[in-house]
Amino acid sequence: MANAIDLEAQVIYGYLRGHNDIMAADGMPAENHAWCSVKVGGEYRFVDCWLASPYYPTNMSKMESHWFLCPPLDMIYTHFPTNPVDQYLEPPISITSFFALPYACLPFFHHHIQVLQYDPSNLIDDAICHITLQVDPDIACYAEVETRSQLDVTRTQLVRTRGLAQCLDNEDQRGRICKIKAQLPSDQWMGWLKIYAGPRIIPSTIGQQEKVNSKHYPLALSLRLSRQQQQQHKQFLPFEFVQLHLCQYEFYVQEPQCHQLYPLQKYHFSVKSNQMHHKLAIRSPSGRLYKLMYYPHDHTYDGTITVGEVGQWTLVCLLHHAGGLYVVASWDCKA
Repeated sequence: MANAIDLEAQVIYGYLRGHNDIMAADGMPAENHAWCSVKVGGEYRFVDCWLASPYYPTNMSKMESHWFLCPPLDMIYTHFPTNPVDQYLEPPISITSFFALPYACLPFFHHHIQVLQYDPSNLIDDAICHITLQVDPDIACYAEVETRSQLDVTRTQLVRTRGLAQCLDNEDQRGRICKIKAQLPSDQWMGWLKIYAGPRIIPSTIGQQEKVNSKHYPLALSLRLSRQQQQQHKQFLPFEFVQLHLCQYEFYVQEPQCHQLYPLQKYHFSVKSNQMHHKLAIRSPSGRLYKLMYYPHDHTYDGTITVGEVGQWTLVCLLHHAGGLYVVASWDCKA
């Protein structure tokens, strides 16, 4: 069809990446897919009819326009041509660099997500992975790590470990920033960090305590995490991040970012918000409220509290006129 209207086009053969694929020991993977390139307006674009088709399993019977005239810088996240020239990148990337890229799904492109900061090197011992993304306005994220636990000689079990993903509008520059933290479980040396993204969900009921999870947003990208254990005989305690909840307003929990609190310990609670002023408090398991002090110059709230009760402690946003509250985040205190 392209040739019929005098457009330069060709079929490209190569490798279509899956979200849990890793580089083979011998380097270049076998060809498993074909797509087309076409030159339009002096620039090369790609067309993948299968991924764009309404019959593709994840397209929900709808045509996906992203794969029609897809630019080379987007295509390289998932498609690796056998011939490097067919990348239409200058310079072309290696197969090692291809697998070092995050595996990008459609929300990654739809919400114009950019990876601003990420170190793909091995994590040392119990180190935490830090990633900074730029996303479209009013987009929220959720992060978790997927690993496989060995049940016996023939069976494994999928294990999901919650990460921490918090977004706030960037005051200094245009755009919106999402900071993500994640950690491999102590008994695993490799796993996949899954980052989900979509329009921020606002709860419909005041006082609702719905925890944010992967069901709220579609998968946007995944990255391979690996650990290099230097302290061979040291046992690392499992670590959980603070549990975030769906809330009408958006806050960034600066401290404490751990989920586990300990009795009779003093904790500094620090929260950042956008420019609107809210009434924030820490609520004890018995319902006692400890109001946080607001500092308007940097839109932060903080307070120091001695945790004297066992149970769930929550960060709550008190509504000015309705008399109710929203749960923002929660911690667990065990004896």
